[in-house]
Amino acid sequence: MLFVRLPQSQPLSRSLKVVTALSAALLPSVAGASPWQVDNNVQLPDSGYVSQKVELVDVNNDGFVDIVFANSSGTDTGSIANAQRNQLLINMGGTGFTEQGGVFEDPDNAYVIKAGDLDSDGDADLVVGVNYQGQSYVLINEGGGDFTRQDISFSTNKSIGDLELGDVDGDGNLDIVATDWGNSQPFGDPVDQGQPLQLWLGNGDGTFENGNPQLPMGMETWAAYSFDIELVDVDNDYALDVLVSSRGVGFGFGLKNDGSGIFSKLTIPALEANIAKQVNVSFTPSDFNGDGYIDLITLQDGVGQGGNCIEVMGVQYCAKRNALLLNNGMGNYPSDPGTFWPIANNPAKLDFDAATLDFNNDGRPDFVATGLRLAQNDKNSRLFLNKNGMGVEPASVPLDAAFPIVPELAQSFGLMFADFNHDRREDVAIAQRDAGLPNFVLFGRDDPTDGVAFDTREPRIYDDGFANKLGTLLYFGQEAKINARVDDYKTPSHWHDHKFDENLADYNLTGEGAALTAHNRRLPYMEFALSLDNPDDLLALADGDPKKFISPSIWFGEALWRVKFNVPYNGSKEDTLTWQYCAIDAADNKVCVGPFTVKLEIDPANCGDGTVQEWETCDDDSETCIKCEQTCGNGMCEDHEDANNCPEDCGEGPCDHDGACEPPEDANNCPDDCDYDGVCGDGTCQNPPENEQNCPDDCGPCDNDGACEPPENAQNCPNDCDYDGYCGDDHCTNPPENEDNCPDDCLPEPTDGGECGNGVCDDNETPTSCPEDCAVCGDDICSDGEEQTCPEDCDGASASDGQCPDTAGGVDGQCQLDDDGCGCVAEPDSTRGLWASLLLFGVFGVRRFRKRA
Repeated sequence: MLFVRLPQSQPLSRSLKVVTALSAALLPSVAGASPWQVDNNVQLPDSGYVSQKVELVDVNNDGFVDIVFANSSGTDTGSIANAQRNQLLINMGGTGFTEQGGVFEDPDNAYVIKAGDLDSDGDADLVVGVNYQGQSYVLINEGGGDFTRQDISFSTNKSIGDLELGDVDGDGNLDIVATDWGNSQPFGDPVDQGQPLQLWLGNGDGTFENGNPQLPMGMETWAAYSFDIELVDVDNDYALDVLVSSRGVGFGFGLKNDGSGIFSKLTIPALEANIAKQVNVSFTPSDFNGDGYIDLITLQDGVGQGGNCIEVMGVQYCAKRNALLLNNGMGNYPSDPGTFWPIANNPAKLDFDAATLDFNNDGRPDFVATGLRLAQNDKNSRLFLNKNGMGVEPASVPLDAAFPIVPELAQSFGLMFADFNHDRREDVAIAQRDAGLPNFVLFGRDDPTDGVAFDTREPRIYDDGFANKLGTLLYFGQEAKINARVDDYKTPSHWHDHKFDENLADYNLTGEGAALTAHNRRLPYMEFALSLDNPDDLLALADGDPKKFISPSIWFGEALWRVKFNVPYNGSKEDTLTWQYCAIDAADNKVCVGPFTVKLEIDPANCGDGTVQEWETCDDDSETCIKCEQTCGNGMCEDHEDANNCPEDCGEGPCDHDGACEPPEDANNCPDDCDYDGVCGDGTCQNPPENEQNCPDDCGPCDNDGACEPPENAQNCPNDCDYDGYCGDDHCTNPPENEDNCPDDCLPEPTDGGECGNGVCDDNETPTSCPEDCAVCGDDICSDGEEQTCPEDCDGASASDGQCPDTAGGVDGQCQLDDDGCGCVAEPDSTRGLWASLLLFGVFGVRRFRKRA
């Protein structure tokens, strides 16, 4: 695909050609009392172009409808020599039109230009169908007057006679169906079998894929030299079918869409009933009889009138009658009985286009047919009024001549209606297939007798069972979708048929169309609200009320619209959605269908998908997650809950979340506490997470060993300190004290459970270890209390009274080697040290135990 950036447009004063007024000689000749008249101050620029088709589009989103002309001077033959520049004419606020430069810079043989959102950004792009083996292309609207050209590769060497936009395969992107004349010039000769249709499937970014394999084969023998193709839902299944005209061999036919963009041939009896009908140039679809099915105006498909022919640009055209075919309610058109458009009101003409509107505000589509003038005073543009769905007839004189009967309007080849100056009256743009005649904009005349009526009629919403479109039950988060057919009685249907709303972006928009509003058009929309007590309360909510949701529609072909949105959640497990479907036309006339109410619930199928929706509190397989509802924490201890999986409702379980793993806590029932190696009570204070507060067994003063060892006390260690006494009081209180938990009191050394000083010399006590209980006079040891009672041991003096100086260099009371009269006897050198050591141990031992006692 070739992408070429077109040159950016210059400032307005340089890039737009100033409109030139008609010559003074021309203006009076265009006067007359027809419903539509020329405004001498609002004329279109003319450069000798031959216009094949006209398209209307608000290309710059300013609220005023602009005009596009596809120009080429070719007819049944053509080449690059017939190429001309196309035109985009910008509406200057209803006061005139100027040509936008930098859009169509190079001439080509465009036979058709259509507008639609091809790149899904909410503004209108253009697709150009080029004839005579040319290159068709797309112009992507970048805003600010800039366009990017993208060639359609499948269109190379094709001769595109017409094309239509629509989403034929239902993927949300606009596709293109086009007629191909082939290369057998002159077109329309008996040997011209034409070429098959072209189907290009949109990707949503302005590019396309070749969809031709989805079309039936052999179409080149069905129709040739096709001036018109229409996408129409003929059987009301909201799938776009195809209608093909033929001015060559064969006759018009249809293609039936199976809903996915796969087509099969649809034989139309009314087009094949008479061999004389081997010409039909155009279709105009609309529901004329009000039965909800699309009928057809088909031009030049009836018998002619001998000799009533003219020559235009070297080609002879002979007049033929038109027809209005009624849909049989099964998606087809039987032979035309000629009763809805009687022959008396349907003389042979050279009509090439017809467009509908509700001219008299009666809620029925009327139409104007236009074409080439057969004689000087021939009414080549006529207004037909719908007789309450029972038939059509020409408007009364002078209204039957829709446009002035003047030479300047003798070659009208195409027309479209829109309100160009915002006076709430339909105006019309006319393309003329003559290099010597300009194109025109005619304005609806303000005259109560023979003017165009002020638009007071609301749009038409086809009621095909709206009350059931959303059903009676929706689920929160569910994608809801409806299709609708809505028009303002005009064919074709455009964005600009609907209200221009500068406040659109300020509303509570939702759904697929919410982001596609760069056009600022109030396209047909669904509005809804939740939790209304009375459905009629919806009607009282202003558009800007935050409780009201507005879901804009997306156009997908013909007059078909699609709304798609996700059902919102309002905080309640059960709710209601009250909705209606509405449309507001460009003249600010509003219509709604509804209101209707739908019940909202939680979809049980969504529970278990692993995603916690806003109306779910859980979505897993835990014991307390029941139907995606977390039961733990609701204040009730239910059957599937216990202290382990729901301590909030069922009381504390083993897990106290204090940071220490205290059995029976483990990694399964208390992962918060047991995420480290070891447990509280294993004798090791693992800090962190264990500390004196969360694991006193390992980290605090209380070791729970049965013995009350200070600083243990009855407060910080009640398990150990629930008896009289404490470990270290020299009393072995058994139980609970024993040699293991209180060795200071209960070990054999030093007292074996007794108490030194209790007056009893126990088996393990000696005069040395406990002189208080075991001292014996005559043991050569001056024990406490023997100073007076045992002079033979103490010789009247104490070993520690300070009266026995050590003549051997020791200190008072300590006998180092020998002593002179203080009980220390000098020994030989070999034994002196041993006795000295024993004596030293004995003296110190007595003093230690006496001191402790």
